[in-house]
Amino acid sequence: MAETSPGAALRQLQQAQAGLRKARQFLRLAKDDPNAAPRILKSGWESLCHANRILAAIPLEAADEAVMTKQLAVQRYATALLVRLRRVLRREHVDVDEDDFEADDES
Repeated sequence: MAETSPGAALRQLQQAQAGLRKARQFLRLAKDDPNAAPRILKSGWESLCHANRILAAIPLEAADEAVMTKQLAVQRYATALLVRLRRVLRREHVDVDEDDFEADDES
């Protein structure tokens, strides 16, 4: 098995963040359709699991400054998704702003 390069690790992290972004966009359905909560929770949870597997699989040899910075950004994004999923579970108001997505995307 080939070693993971920092470039490959960055691409994997970008894919993880893209999956999390799709899950967070799916949260908009919770506002419009309260019956969508189980699907939203399942989809979001699967995205979190997938992202965490990617984060955990990056070897130390591939962890340079850029990779670690991107990993922090993906972890923050995942944490924000988890907070929102918990709100869906509690049937609380889920606040999803475009500004929030843009701030996370800049990292």
